[in-house]
Amino acid sequence: MLEGREIKVEINDINHDGEGVGRDDGRVVFVPGTVPGELVSVRLTEVRNNYARGIPLEIISPSRNRQAPLCSVASKCGGCRLQHITYEEQLRLKTGLVRQNITRIGGADGSLVKPIIGMADPWHYRNNVRFKVRRRNGRVLLGFYEQESHRLAIIDGNEEEPCLLAHRELNEVAMSARRLMEENSGRHQDIPEEIQLRRGSSGEIMVILIAEPGKNSSLISLAEGLISIPGVISVIEYKRPADKKGYGRYKRLAGTEFIVDEINGLKFKISAGSFYQVNPVQTAVLYQIALDYCNLQGQEELADAYCGVGTITLYAARKSAMVRGYEVVTGAVQDARVNAELNGIKNASFYEGPAEKVLPQHIAKGFKPSVIVLDPPRSGCRPKVLEAAANSGARRIVYISCDPATLARDVRRLSELGYEPLEVQPVDMFPHTAHVECVVLMTNVNNK
Repeated sequence: MLEGREIKVEINDINHDGEGVGRDDGRVVFVPGTVPGELVSVRLTEVRNNYARGIPLEIISPSRNRQAPLCSVASKCGGCRLQHITYEEQLRLKTGLVRQNITRIGGADGSLVKPIIGMADPWHYRNNVRFKVRRRNGRVLLGFYEQESHRLAIIDGNEEEPCLLAHRELNEVAMSARRLMEENSGRHQDIPEEIQLRRGSSGEIMVILIAEPGKNSSLISLAEGLISIPGVISVIEYKRPADKKGYGRYKRLAGTEFIVDEINGLKFKISAGSFYQVNPVQTAVLYQIALDYCNLQGQEELADAYCGVGTITLYAARKSAMVRGYEVVTGAVQDARVNAELNGIKNASFYEGPAEKVLPQHIAKGFKPSVIVLDPPRSGCRPKVLEAAANSGARRIVYISCDPATLARDVRRLSELGYEPLEVQPVDMFPHTAHVECVVLMTNVNNK
């Protein structure tokens, strides 16, 4: 058995999960908590034909880019996998990761990838955070799952800043909610399985109480207490489906149905089930890059697939003749239409349904957008979306992605369909994590 063997490994890179990457006897070895340039002693925990995983026993030769994490549970929590690396080095490594994917998977020139745009202050940036909730020995505890497990990494030892990535006001609300649940726990009050907090730039905060599947919890009294916390204007209950398939059900328990955010002069109403970027500072940067890549002159028609609550769609509407947004989530489409009215935008239409179904239908019926924006989930675009985009003859495709690997895969496919990548701009939306957001500009080789 090779598992359990101790070896020495020189770390020379990181992977998409933030693990250090080295080699042993021709086999790739993944080691969490390490930094490129380090020599480490490793105990192997998993060995396959072409790769292995291990845990670091000793950092024999530390990197000058290693630092002590600010968070006491950073090494356990599944969220911040890069806190042990200096921020400057995180940015360099993420740029390199995008270049590798664009070259190896995308088949494009790595020099198209520009250096990642980082943050001046890479802490307390998240406007959306989700805590697990557990009751132990009369106490109510908040935390996140440990890496690759369902064990809870308790993070509420620090009453002031339980999560260093969450906005400080969300931390304050989280601790107030924890104390509220704990004070009433002696009366056997029901508590949620999770508590999610969302904050708009207006300072409005939404609390989403996520109940256990199939459990008939009564969270009304908790909601009445939560709505009295400063900043909280909305308390929503979310019940997952018992079979864990499809969508669950949202129910307003107290306050409003939504909160309001603002980006560069546009206001957005956000309901509990709608996707919205978690880093408002970098979102403004990301969307401006996407808008610049669109190069709109005022007469274009634009399609925005996977449009969410209509953020990019409405950004583009101010510089387009007409825009169409496509989104599968019913609540997000409703929010998008409300947001168009809220901002007085009349040249935007939103269509509900899978992008791979609705967009091809519109293209087949003669819709010919000059520009197409693709902003899919982590899994990337369905092939039919890419084919429809190519069939439209659009002059430009602007692709926004939170996963460099699926992005590179789709860039290759679009290249085969006649679109040439001109520039890739990574944006650090998620400091101290391994995630990378990118914007790619592609142009039609037959219609530049």
